[in-house]
Amino acid sequence: METYLFAVSLILLFTEALGDVSTGGGAPGDVCEMGGGVKGRCEEVGACLQDGGVVRREGVVTLCQQNSGSVVVCCRKPHRVADELCRAWAGFWRSEGGQCIRENQLIIGGITGQASGIPHIAIVGYQLPDNKIKWECGGTLVSPHYVLTAAHCYRQGKQYFVKLGEHDLKHDNPNVASRVRGTLPSSLHKVESLRQDETESSKVEQLLRGRFILHPEYHHFKYYDIALIALEKPAIFTLSVLPACLPTDPEKDYVGEKVTVAGWGYTGVGAPAITDILRKVTVPVIDLLECQYHTPDLYGRSTPLGLMEDQICAGAPGKDSCQGDSGGPMIYQAPRNGVSCEHTVVGVVSFGQGCGRLGIYTRVSSYLDWITGFIAPNA
Repeated sequence: METYLFAVSLILLFTEALGDVSTGGGAPGDVCEMGGGVKGRCEEVGACLQDGGVVRREGVVTLCQQNSGSVVVCCRKPHRVADELCRAWAGFWRSEGGQCIRENQLIIGGITGQASGIPHIAIVGYQLPDNKIKWECGGTLVSPHYVLTAAHCYRQGKQYFVKLGEHDLKHDNPNVASRVRGTLPSSLHKVESLRQDETESSKVEQLLRGRFILHPEYHHFKYYDIALIALEKPAIFTLSVLPACLPTDPEKDYVGEKVTVAGWGYTGVGAPAITDILRKVTVPVIDLLECQYHTPDLYGRSTPLGLMEDQICAGAPGKDSCQGDSGGPMIYQAPRNGVSCEHTVVGVVSFGQGCGRLGIYTRVSSYLDWITGFIAPNA
């Protein structure tokens, strides 16, 4: 441990000499500010890193204090923030007398879904010259103000819209949705953007303007294929619209686990790009090396460096997401305190080879720091 701390101290001193260390001041436990105005807490650097913490944002390490015994830096723990958010959303998912808001029934090999079946699902599109909206991608509501999607869905100069609570694209649902109410944990009370307007009502479907925020490392290859859409107005939580959890275990790879992919995309090779009915399919997660072995040509073109740890491979014969599902969620549902209720978005649909074959997804846990920096910067 002493050798490790000494090495970390040398790195910090070296980076400080290069000018990418800022001095914020503060004792262990004090609130501090990292790059981009995101809040953290001062903590000894070794303890921070061992607990999955992040010490560098936007290329800068914020030094709280340094003495002969330790180096204290501004530390942020994205997986802890994700856990706090999930506990917040759990209150909404279980608002019906403490019972889960159940999936009713929920694109090859899939079955159709019902309204409220996947209440965090979003469909993303842009406005055409005739003011109609061209729906093109999927997404996942992860807070009242943000939808998670794929970076490659973005087209420059377009006005984007997000529809929540959607099921059948051909038929609008004019009904007023039942509100669900929950309470934020005390640790999140200061995050104003997570609060709900308790007086506003909403229809089952909510149409909202949005602004794309691309991951800064995305450059058109299929790496860093992740984006957020900042909503112009906050979504209202109802039986049809609820946020998904972010993954809280950064080490879990999900290989061998069954996950669910949902969207309005292709349902077969040569089929229209968008279907009218929300569909879902359950597929197993495949080891990346096995995945690349089975489809070497595809992944050589799309990912010239090969598949990376921040990607997930999944699929089964006849079952997969397709191009129209780009940006949509890969959902994992596991018991939390003995109850399987809220959904966790562990992947974002990125690309594949046609339909019904193995598909590649962006691993959400690899981007928790970036995501939570927007969703809950003060948490």
